[in-house]
Amino acid sequence: MKAVVFGGSGFIGSHTVEQLVLAGHEVTAAVRERSNTFFLESLGVNVVRVDFSDPSSIANTIRGHQIVYNCTADAKLHMVIDAEAEVEVKLTRRLIEAAASQGAGRFVQLSTIVMYDFRTGDPIDESYMTVPEYPIQALAVKREEVARQTGREAGIGTILLRPASTIGVRDVSSFFSRLFRAHAQGQYPIVGDGDGRVSLIDTRDIGRAMAWLGTLDMKGQAGDAYLLKGFDTTWSGLKAEIDRAAGKAAATIRIPESPTEEQLAQLHLTPFAIKSFTVNRLWNDGKIRRQGIAARYSLTDAVDAAVRDLLRRNEEGF
Repeated sequence: MKAVVFGGSGFIGSHTVEQLVLAGHEVTAAVRERSNTFFLESLGVNVVRVDFSDPSSIANTIRGHQIVYNCTADAKLHMVIDAEAEVEVKLTRRLIEAAASQGAGRFVQLSTIVMYDFRTGDPIDESYMTVPEYPIQALAVKREEVARQTGREAGIGTILLRPASTIGVRDVSSFFSRLFRAHAQGQYPIVGDGDGRVSLIDTRDIGRAMAWLGTLDMKGQAGDAYLLKGFDTTWSGLKAEIDRAAGKAAATIRIPESPTEEQLAQLHLTPFAIKSFTVNRLWNDGKIRRQGIAARYSLTDAVDAAVRDLLRRNEEGF
């Protein structure tokens, strides 16, 4: 299979490229002009720097590939969210249209569990109807709608993956790297008792699932979405794993479950983040497991790999 991965230099994108290579596929990584491609080049894949605003540049990159992966993302929790976001909405539409025009057989979209609201603490599966409360949730829902609708209009099968929050190597700015920095400074945040439960996953397993979705028999289920998780833990349980991997028990900052606006500002936290720490965020990924893919890596595997990588990069000044 010849696959092209847009956003291939990113955290999850690089793991998607890596797992495609390990599965024996021929891979092109499409990246922006200033992207760091050292790791991609070490894999021996074809790296193409693309003007993501230029449909012809995108089309030229896709030409000759059977599967197109979109791992691009821009919106973050702290940002002002634009409902017509350049990356999440406009680029997604542009990539699908180009994939269809170049005869690609499938488009695999990396989605996000951020789309899910906080109305329940019970495990959520793909049938759950989310009611977005925050702009970033509404944008995540819209991106999926754009992917499905554009795929139908352009005549290309689309499929979406919603992975749990991830832990892994090559992490620059995810929740885990931020928690690790706080841990190193002896200021690990614990909201309430730290007993909020959360589903997480090793990034290698996301890459494996993305590669697998490229070859899945869709059986007419274009536009289908899959949840994916690796393991469940609590936020205090995650700290215990970081303590073990880092070789020290870090001091904590105790945060009330209902902090004031002043406390939120002091701690650089958002109401969304507080809810993420206090409302159980559990996913039921039985659907993808029944199709034949299951996570391989444990919480200990993920934390050990991520902590080693973060410590090494800190020592090297990255």
